[in-house]
Amino acid sequence: MNEKEIFDRADNKCELCESENNLSVYEVFKSDDNDGYALLCENCLSQIESQNYDDNHFNCLNNAMWSEIPAVKILSYKIWQALGRSDMTDMMYLTDEEMAIANKKEEVIKDANGNILKAGDSVSVIKDLEVKGAGKTIKRGTVVKNIRMCDVEGHVSCRVDGIGQVYLKTEFLKKI
Repeated sequence: MNEKEIFDRADNKCELCESENNLSVYEVFKSDDNDGYALLCENCLSQIESQNYDDNHFNCLNNAMWSEIPAVKILSYKIWQALGRSDMTDMMYLTDEEMAIANKKEEVIKDANGNILKAGDSVSVIKDLEVKGAGKTIKRGTVVKNIRMCDVEGHVSCRVDGIGQVYLKTEFLKKI
């Protein structure tokens, strides 16, 4: 992924609502090129990650849904679906491959107690964990904030103070 190319492609605007504030690259699906990524503003990103959508804000999808960028089309489709707007999804054209990606069910990730984890949650480590290659240990009770979902089954991605970016097994985490 080349962030500069994505920012240039989007003309430094959110690819959903065209806001220019607090932009970041969001991975919609795994891709060898930039087609799997969308440039999103903080408002769109926070609603997507929390899955708490504001109908009025996402009226902007009337334009975004016609994008030629697969990630933007797929994201528009998923949001319309979440809002229950079949009138809009029925109008959209997605290739078979794009439709398969859009309809793929995301894995439900649970902590050691069976609580469902979502991106942005805070968790506590329930067992001392040695970090391979770092020669350090994450102590039991360590609080990790703002976890991210990742493509490694049974793991979350997060930043641990004093260690950096790591993948942690969810079986050793407790949602706070």
